[in-house]
Amino acid sequence: MIIKNSSKTNEYFYNGTMYCPMFGKEITVSIENEEEAGFDVKPYAEKCAAHLTNLSDEFIDKICERVSDYHQFMLEDWNEEFVEETTEKVPPTVSGRAILDYITKPMLVVESAKGDGIGYAIHGYCEWEPEHGIEIIILDDKLLYVGMTSCLGAWADDDEYEVDF
Repeated sequence: MIIKNSSKTNEYFYNGTMYCPMFGKEITVSIENEEEAGFDVKPYAEKCAAHLTNLSDEFIDKICERVSDYHQFMLEDWNEEFVEETTEKVPPTVSGRAILDYITKPMLVVESAKGDGIGYAIHGYCEWEPEHGIEIIILDDKLLYVGMTSCLGAWADDDEYEVDF
């Protein structure tokens, strides 16, 4: 079992923890409640956790590239004062897997599947977008979205995953 310490946190979600190799640490797992999903979501959540645990190096590098693009886009978008404040916490030239060190409190978010396959999101906080954080959405072996938290989940229409960068 990959997900540990699972318990109901409220009427909508269970929370647990798992070790995530991509981040090199334990992360929170948020699982939609069965009553909301209409079926036992824990086996599906385990499949999502297993998928995240076994991402290829190539796929993780692709995620990191997109996270770096998001970081750079936000640096260009913010005013000079905020950029100066941000770059004190996150080097403007950070790239590769080092960018993952600047995503805090990453969380695997598992909602009920609305189709075949494995789909989930990773939410977290980042200094370059403190209001909306970061979201990474994956469906099977496809990176659908990296950007500010949108809460789209993995089952939205393809055109909803568009980003400005």
